[in-house]
Amino acid sequence: MGCAIQENVHEGRRVMKKLFSLILIVVAMVFSGTINAEEKKVEPKNKAAESIKKMGGFARRIAQGSKDWEVEFHLRGKDLDDKGLAKVVELKSIVSLNLRGTKITDKGLSHLSKLKRLKRLHLEKTQVGDKGIEHLKDLTELEYLNLYSTKITDKALSSLNNLKKLKRLYVWQTKVTKDGAEKLKKALPKLEVILGIDLSKLPTYEKVKKEKLKPKTTLKWIPITETDSVPKSINGLNTQIFFENKSGEPVKLVWKGYNGQLRFYALLKPGDKRQQNSYSKNTWIITDLNDKPYGYFMVKEEISTAVVPKLKKK
Repeated sequence: MGCAIQENVHEGRRVMKKLFSLILIVVAMVFSGTINAEEKKVEPKNKAAESIKKMGGFARRIAQGSKDWEVEFHLRGKDLDDKGLAKVVELKSIVSLNLRGTKITDKGLSHLSKLKRLKRLHLEKTQVGDKGIEHLKDLTELEYLNLYSTKITDKALSSLNNLKKLKRLYVWQTKVTKDGAEKLKKALPKLEVILGIDLSKLPTYEKVKKEKLKPKTTLKWIPITETDSVPKSINGLNTQIFFENKSGEPVKLVWKGYNGQLRFYALLKPGDKRQQNSYSKNTWIITDLNDKPYGYFMVKEEISTAVVPKLKKK
């Protein structure tokens, strides 16, 4: 009787082991199927995006799972021309496009009429003029347009009258007049037009000093180790900053833009002073000659001094 019970116990254990093994196999099969399913979800390479990268540009989805794209050529790919732009627009659903400093002309802007979802467009420091802006009149989703240092005049602004979603327009260092800007704002009441000022007409630091136009406050120096931790600029009131390099070594003056881009403005040698037009709530970063960040300043409304202090060597 006892032997029979013991045999039954052993048999039960064998059955349990087989059952456990089967469970492991099933789990492994399910897990393998899950992995394969996830692998199938991996998006294949986009030919248009790959073409942009080959031209020196940068293309990425604006968010995981989104169909919209952000494309940039302002840091690399500045040799992009009209012919290359025709290939760029083959990438569907571009919502943000940065062509700053490229070789794009009026003719090339004709390709942008295909980008019906475009919301942000950077054309600063290109050869674009009034005729080119005509090609933007049907981009009704456009919210941001930067035409800084282009060849446009008041005539170009008439092409923007129907862009009802346009919120911010930069026409600094162009031939757009205050009257032209005011006329456009009547058609688009919610639009902010940033005219800026002509830096070439600014008085020198010494001249301002003689005229007793002195800074009213000193901006706080904020040490940093990486630029990603620095807040991007927010547009505010026009003002002036007087930078003084007391670090004892040459440094770079870099502006962190409204969409987080970094823009080099000047090299400050030891002891150099520089008057810089800016806006309150803007961010100015100080780096070494290899772009390693040291610290930054946040601009106030008052005319200010920004002193780069003696830097500690690491």
